[in-house]
Amino acid sequence: MALVTKVAEWITTGHVKQIAFLTGAGISVAAGIPDFRSPGGMYQTLQPDLITATAEQRSIMELNPTAVVSRDMFFANQFPYLEVRRPFILGTQEQNWRATIGHRFIELCHNHGLLKVLLTQNIDGLDFQYCACNRNCRPPYHVTRSSVFTGQ
Repeated sequence: MALVTKVAEWITTGHVKQIAFLTGAGISVAAGIPDFRSPGGMYQTLQPDLITATAEQRSIMELNPTAVVSRDMFFANQFPYLEVRRPFILGTQEQNWRATIGHRFIELCHNHGLLKVLLTQNIDGLDFQYCACNRNCRPPYHVTRSSVFTGQ
């Protein structure tokens, strides 16, 4: 029996009471959103000179594009993060992308009372396509590697 079949059986027979999900770019790539590190992704296409930031912050982003979504940058200046997130928010609102089967599985778990928590690194907002319609759905927690390991 395939592993996925065994897991599905385990869930549907009532052995599973709660499920926690930790998602990243992989869940949204199927919707056509490139992950940040892939060719054509945000890190490769980032243009720090167009971002609302100090000269020093732009220089940091030029050397290390991942700085645009770093905790330190966000606490110093929220604009870079918000500006790179804006196209994802607008694209999701305009439904340029749609929630994937992975997102829908999480929705299904929620609808059956199994969803304990959704932890995500994604900034695309696809998880809100199903949570926004359901007033009982707790919005996902957005996490970074450092927040998981430090508890912040």
